[in-house]
Amino acid sequence: MSSSTKEIRKVVVSGAGPAGILCSALLLARNEEEDATIIYDVTLVDGRQDFGALSKEELSESFRSWMLGLANHGMDSIREIPDLYNNYVKGEGVELEELNLYLGSKKITQGVADDIDTSNLDAFIVDRNFIVAALARYVRDTHTSNKYYTAMYDTTCQYVDYENKQVLVRNVQTKKEEYIPYDLLIGCDGVRSVVREALIKCHSDFTCKVSDIFQEFKAVHVDRPKELSAKGMSLLPNIFKNCQGIALPETGGKVNISIGVPRNLYEELDEELKSDDYKVVSKYLKENFKAFELVDYDDYAKQWVGQRWNQTGMVHCNKYHSSKMNIVIMGDAAHATSPSIGMGMNTALRDARVFYQLLKKNKDDIEKTLPQFSEERVKEGNSLSSLAFNLYCLDSKMQTMEVLHMIIRTFLHKKFPKLVTNHPQNMIGMRDVALSDVYDLATRLNIIPKLRARNELIQHQYFEKLTGMTKPEKKKYTGAIISAFVAISAVMIALIVKE
Repeated sequence: MSSSTKEIRKVVVSGAGPAGILCSALLLARNEEEDATIIYDVTLVDGRQDFGALSKEELSESFRSWMLGLANHGMDSIREIPDLYNNYVKGEGVELEELNLYLGSKKITQGVADDIDTSNLDAFIVDRNFIVAALARYVRDTHTSNKYYTAMYDTTCQYVDYENKQVLVRNVQTKKEEYIPYDLLIGCDGVRSVVREALIKCHSDFTCKVSDIFQEFKAVHVDRPKELSAKGMSLLPNIFKNCQGIALPETGGKVNISIGVPRNLYEELDEELKSDDYKVVSKYLKENFKAFELVDYDDYAKQWVGQRWNQTGMVHCNKYHSSKMNIVIMGDAAHATSPSIGMGMNTALRDARVFYQLLKKNKDDIEKTLPQFSEERVKEGNSLSSLAFNLYCLDSKMQTMEVLHMIIRTFLHKKFPKLVTNHPQNMIGMRDVALSDVYDLATRLNIIPKLRARNELIQHQYFEKLTGMTKPEKKKYTGAIISAFVAISAVMIALIVKE
């Protein structure tokens, strides 16, 4: 079928994040394939400026985001387009070779592939904005003159008129508004998705829960200490009282250190961490940051006091499409999640790839593709957010128990792989291992049910106290008891590592 006889399908993609840009690129690539039955006329809409037009220096200075993991799920999706990885994405991050666990100043190291039998294992730590910029740069270079591609940056999606299949958009600079017709609307527009709102309005059977990760956290970007691995992810459990941390290497000799506290324990934070005086914070860090010595305590402290405590949203939906409205949602619009397992961006990229593959399989039949997309991706998106929140516990004692369980199970699995199942945490991001399979294993091992029950109880109790439904109780466990338990656990882990 020649291009002149093919039907033109108008596609509006709302949101130029990882899923939105990759999906746009894949649809445009589909136009060039011999078996394509449709020509996709793609309009990409996003309220921000085009990151593909910015240098790394401009991105770093003005748009620094936290570091994320780019694993097989995301890497394979990017490689769906030839040369996209090699020419645009490769080199944007740091290759991950080891996992470090710091218990106080005690360091336990495990190679990323120590107990994984797989070839071509990919694991990178990258700045999310660098990936978005790389994808956007590819689309700019290859499709700027393509008559079937229109980029509308600095333009927000205001409203979905699903009865007439058109979206109202507004330019943030000129305030000009216009309607854009669509045959297919793809919502990649984040936690507060306007496209998802249309599903809620039109379908009484569509359920969606929007919440957050019940954590307050801060992230700094500082010079990497020499003793900290340049290619290792470092977990920092109990780095401060009631706080959990993670250190992720960056390019340019930097490290991103994120530290969070459960919302119900924020008031119990040491007062120094709440101070707006960097000298107070710097002194506290020198006395209490035990994992490794920082290069510049004052620099860390200045970044710390210069930002507010951050929060991140979570989204759970029971389906990702509407055949009636020709709408599909993906990425954060469908399954925003805690960054704790580093799979949010990977799952968003996989959404785009799966949608493209289903279109090819169904010869561009939207009626078949939309429900199949929900069938394949709803279980993955909900597994993602459930794993990210419930593989960890808001109760510090139970969290320490789970860290101990993970280390012991990993050790035993390495020694007796046929007798002891690997810990689900180690399987996340592995090629050909679906997140729903990891969730199933974590459920059968009673990790998810146990930690979820405790997490939900803590959240409910916090809400009850916050609203005055119940009166505060005196704490049953003291910090001394928990500290002693952590010390005992460290001794047990040290014995395992020595073995």
